[in-house]
Amino acid sequence: MNNRLMGSLLTFVAVVAGLSFATPSHASAKIVTDADATAAVKSSVSLGTAESDGGAATGKASLTPAAKRWSTTTITYKIASGSSYYKSVWKNAVKVWNRSGVVNLVPTSGKADITLSTSNSPVKNDATVGITYSSYYNNKTMNNLAVLASAKSYVYRNVANRYHYSKGERTNVAEHELGHALGLEHNVGKHSVMYYATRDQSVSKPDINGLVHSYR
Repeated sequence: MNNRLMGSLLTFVAVVAGLSFATPSHASAKIVTDADATAAVKSSVSLGTAESDGGAATGKASLTPAAKRWSTTTITYKIASGSSYYKSVWKNAVKVWNRSGVVNLVPTSGKADITLSTSNSPVKNDATVGITYSSYYNNKTMNNLAVLASAKSYVYRNVANRYHYSKGERTNVAEHELGHALGLEHNVGKHSVMYYATRDQSVSKPDINGLVHSYR
């Protein structure tokens, strides 16, 4: 089996299983991929423990923590969804993060840093309304954060439909997933868009503070 086919199979298995995995980019470095998910909420009241990457979210509610960042503040993106509805959802999410003045997300028709898309959750009765797979270099850091190589974010249509999310609420989910694609983790505070269960929250001061701290 050739290396390209083996790499494709490893990527497919890891994405389906929702697991972290590593694939070699060259002899001395690896690109590692994490998955960050958004839990669905049935109402505006969210209960539970904020979790990120399988563990409890840490830090203060006033500063959204980060584990990764891009090497530059100008970051390209592509909307892969064929739905005009979800294209609008993602464009609105991009506008909100660009208004922070910290990063400059620019569209591209070529290979993008971040791919924004939609899908249906493959898990029956899943409560995950969005997910982001972010790949980073295991031997590169900036500000003590891993440097991102690529990211792909999804909003799960079937889960959003099941819980009757409005377009504005789906945009909030898209903002949350785009926050992960920018390197942010979950915030312990319910007023952050990066709280683990996002419905009514949009990007707020703690999230911008986290971005400023990451990209300083």
